[in-house]
Amino acid sequence: MFLKRLETVGFKSFAERTTIEFVPGVTAVVGPNGSGKSNIIDAIRWVLGEQSAKSLRGQKMEDIIFQGSDTRNPLNFAEVSLVLHNEDNELPIDYHEVNVTRRVYRSGESEFFINKQSCRLKDIVDLFMDTGLGRESFSIIGQGRIDEILSSKAEERRAIFEEAAGVLKYKQRKHKAEFKLKETADNLDRVEDIIHEIEQQIEPLQEQAATALKYKEKKGHLEKVEIALLVTEIEHLHTEWQELLHKIEEEKLLEIKEKTAIQEREANVTKDRHYLEELDQQITTLQNKLLTATEQLEKYEGKRNVLIERSKHMQENKQKLVHEQHVLGERLAQTKTSLTTEREQLKHVTETVQQVKTQIKQLENKLFHGLDAVKEEIEDLKSDYIEYLNEQAVLQNELQSTEKQLTQIDGQKQQQSDSHKSFLEEEENFLQEKQQIDEKIQMNHEKVQKQEDYITELKEHLASERNQYDVMQQKLYEGNEHIAKLTSRKEMLVEMKETFQGFFYGVKEILQASKENRLQDIEGAVLDLIQVPTKYMTAVDTILGAQAQYVVVSNDMVARNVIHWLKKENKGRATFLPLQSIETRTIPDHLIRTVEQHEGFLGIAANIVQTDKKYDKVKEHLMGNVIITDTLQHANEIAQKTNRRFRVVTLDGDVVNPGGSMSGGAKKKTNQSLFSREKEITLLEEKLHEFEMRRNDFSTKVNKQREKIMQLEHEVTKAEQDLQQCKNNLEIVQANESELAIKLRRAKDNLTTYHVGMEQLEEDRARYKKQKESIVKRLETMNTKIMNTEQTIERLTYEEQTVKDNEKNTEKQLHELQITVAEREERRKNHLHRIDGLQEQCNQLEAENNEITEQMEEIKQLEQSANREDELGEQIEKYKQLRHDTMMKIEQLRAERKKKMQLTDDEETEIRGLYKNHEKFVQTIQEKEVQANRLDVALENRLSLLQTEYVMTYEKAAEMYDKVENIERAKAEVKTIKRSIDQLGTVNIGAIEEYERIKERYTFLSEQQNDLIAAKNTLHTVIREMDEEMTARFSTMFVQIQSSFTNVFKQLFGGGHAELTLTDPNNLLETGIEIVARPPGKKLRSLGLLSGGERALTAIALLFAILRARPVPFCILDEVDAALDEANVVRFGNYLKTFSEESQFIVITHRKGTMEEADALYGVTMQELGVSRLVSVRLEDTSDLVEST
Repeated sequence: MFLKRLETVGFKSFAERTTIEFVPGVTAVVGPNGSGKSNIIDAIRWVLGEQSAKSLRGQKMEDIIFQGSDTRNPLNFAEVSLVLHNEDNELPIDYHEVNVTRRVYRSGESEFFINKQSCRLKDIVDLFMDTGLGRESFSIIGQGRIDEILSSKAEERRAIFEEAAGVLKYKQRKHKAEFKLKETADNLDRVEDIIHEIEQQIEPLQEQAATALKYKEKKGHLEKVEIALLVTEIEHLHTEWQELLHKIEEEKLLEIKEKTAIQEREANVTKDRHYLEELDQQITTLQNKLLTATEQLEKYEGKRNVLIERSKHMQENKQKLVHEQHVLGERLAQTKTSLTTEREQLKHVTETVQQVKTQIKQLENKLFHGLDAVKEEIEDLKSDYIEYLNEQAVLQNELQSTEKQLTQIDGQKQQQSDSHKSFLEEEENFLQEKQQIDEKIQMNHEKVQKQEDYITELKEHLASERNQYDVMQQKLYEGNEHIAKLTSRKEMLVEMKETFQGFFYGVKEILQASKENRLQDIEGAVLDLIQVPTKYMTAVDTILGAQAQYVVVSNDMVARNVIHWLKKENKGRATFLPLQSIETRTIPDHLIRTVEQHEGFLGIAANIVQTDKKYDKVKEHLMGNVIITDTLQHANEIAQKTNRRFRVVTLDGDVVNPGGSMSGGAKKKTNQSLFSREKEITLLEEKLHEFEMRRNDFSTKVNKQREKIMQLEHEVTKAEQDLQQCKNNLEIVQANESELAIKLRRAKDNLTTYHVGMEQLEEDRARYKKQKESIVKRLETMNTKIMNTEQTIERLTYEEQTVKDNEKNTEKQLHELQITVAEREERRKNHLHRIDGLQEQCNQLEAENNEITEQMEEIKQLEQSANREDELGEQIEKYKQLRHDTMMKIEQLRAERKKKMQLTDDEETEIRGLYKNHEKFVQTIQEKEVQANRLDVALENRLSLLQTEYVMTYEKAAEMYDKVENIERAKAEVKTIKRSIDQLGTVNIGAIEEYERIKERYTFLSEQQNDLIAAKNTLHTVIREMDEEMTARFSTMFVQIQSSFTNVFKQLFGGGHAELTLTDPNNLLETGIEIVARPPGKKLRSLGLLSGGERALTAIALLFAILRARPVPFCILDEVDAALDEANVVRFGNYLKTFSEESQFIVITHRKGTMEEADALYGVTMQELGVSRLVSVRLEDTSDLVEST
């Protein structure tokens, strides 16, 4: 197998499709630095599967696509194809020729092909695996490999031998096995910790499960009695509530009747208001009609005046045009005469030029007969040079003519501008006067618009205030209803607090007895003695748990007396905290300093809660050694910092216990938390006070809103009167505007003729200016050509000096004739240019004459339209009559509107009286609805208790349970059952299922422990086998390379001795490798003591030794001979030639000795900046190519 061909397109600097044909043996690629030689190596590395952009000398993979140059656009893709000869079937594919292609697009997409069939990158990597051609193999050796050998330490140099021995894949497998072993050991430790923790939980859970079974039995009986009681109370409350609702409905019917009467009156007022708006609209329409009639009247009067002025102006223009037409005729005749003269002179000059050219041709035949190719080239250049001079002269004449035309046009523009000033002054005076009138119109328009906007704003404000009044009435009603609900909720909670509902049976009895002074020196329950910020409520509730109901007493004796009383009265059990004897629990200061800087640390629980100084020992005893954090992750981290000695609780109630166990999850929501009940009562009292204050303020605001509405209604009436006065003032100013418009239109007509003339001049000037710019550019180009031609002629003249010495006289004569031809040609072109100018002038004069003829035609048409004056007079009389009739209609409508407005105001006064009576009905309804809300809240509380405690609707409960006959007896029974449940103490209902779950988990984890131990042993065996395989492969390959290195060194140096030594022969998995060399005539020494050239040649010898020990089909060497002197380059080349009989070599080089041994030679050049090209060089021209590089 060998490399046959490489094809690239768009890869780095190879913009065009480039093909390199390789032959068996040595192929050398040469070229200057920066020409793109190494891009060939990058292309081969890339197509073999390289994925690192940095290895390809780029930042990202898109960098390998041709980026463009000064003359070329960037390409959108790069493609490289590698063709290999495979007749020996060394590649595992059934083809004698294998074509591997890789393509990448600028969008980032990639394509891969094997013999034109689409495939994956993995398929290409697999194809070359174990062939020695992979991207990490020794098939590509660059200067970096030499540096790696020379600069590496002995231990780092080992990597090259491992790569050659093929142990890298075993190393990777070993690392994976070691990583899995560590994971297995960690998992085994975690499983053993969990098993130990579970063993400590099973026995207590078994006891809790037994207690939970007793609790479920009593709870079932309590449910039956309490649900029946709730069903009975719900039915009684519902009956009372329904009766009250019936009375409210009756009151509401009366209120609706009163409100309907108000709405009917308001509807009439609204109807009257709409009628008033219609009258306003009619008045506005008539005013617009009046304005239109006035405008039309002014329009026709203006037209009549303009017609009169135009007739006068038309006669003046007609005389002026007749004179201009006569002058143009004379100029046109003169121009045509000049044109005829120029054409005759052109004919004469053309004939003279032809005669001189004939003489030049005869002399050229004589002069150039027998001259070589250099002479012909010089004469061609001279001919071009003369042509360039002629063209330069013509262009300069054209430039002068164009500049002259521009000067004439500027003079004409100045004359027109002088006459334009008087027209502008007249127009400016009229415009100033019109501006003053327009400002008055605008001011009056703004007043009208402002007043209309003000009225609209007032009406919108009035509607908004009325809507706001209705909303305020509704909110006042809703506020009373909300106050009733809050009051009911507060009364229920106070009752629960006073009866100690929710406390354990024993604690409840102690607190009740203390309240009734049957027990002394009872401070209270813990939860009643501390205050907890809302943010930390869940955390503190989790910390305390049942401890929140511990009873605080003054000393041990009080505790003993109360315990004795509990036993005697059979009142259950309780836990006591004697202030005199309890001990505080704290965390050492050094640990606090450690954790308080940790993220998520919120504080020590005892420091967060508040209490009287007297009870500080209580909170320190219960919470002094508990830490609160924000999240469970931070809790784990802080617990680890304290060696898991203290309890850490999160804001959500998750717990990390001492020793490392954790508990958490979702808590069942209860109807009322004992811990937060007192806080809710205080919050309800604050809300009730706040809502009552707001209700009183709101009632005052409602009265003020009613007065505000009445004030707004008065303001609307006054604003409408002011609006009418503004409209009258506007009509007067608009009449003055029409008169001035006629004067201004007359002034603008005078400017029309000026603008037409100026536009024509501007067009001519733009045309000549563009023509001048074009000529200047052409002159610059021609000057550049002349300069370049002069330089070329000067150079070639020097080379042919010897030949020209013999023919100087003939050449001089020829030169004189050529100059004569150039002069005649210049004169001929000047005549041509003047003819073009005269012809263009004729065309322009004829166009101006045609334009004057058209203006004369327009004047005739205007004379015909002068008869329209009588028709305009009829239109003026028509619009005068229309304006008078419209003004009369407006006055009639205004009188009708004033009368209707007075009636509407009286109606609104009566409606305000009806609103006061309606408010009395509303107040009565609200009082009864508050009573109904109290009943509704009580009913809702019982329904909520039925739903939250027993997850049951009232309908289902009524169907399943009978109502109680005696409510008080049923309440007493419920109380007795709850007392017996409280005597059981804290019950863990989930202990039954938890016990079964923990037991099952314990069995599962024991099996997992056995499996992990077996996996650990297996991984140890795999690692040992990998070590044995790597040792065997490394040892075998080292011996082969050692032997090859000694032989190759002798061949490259022409003698001497070299060997490889192991730094630690007893540890083949870690040992480094030293290189010891003795060039001919020197002592044996290490690599670091050799000269630079000797070191480089030794490194090359080692690489060749590796290639002998692990042969590859072809090898690419990228400037590995750069550091060698000429003598060593020759040795390198000779050895390379010998070795090429076994492997194919592609060499990137600058060195002549290496090139001379090549079988094929390619040169890479960059004739076009940024674009590499490949040229095939004949081997006999190698020396010249080397010198150029």
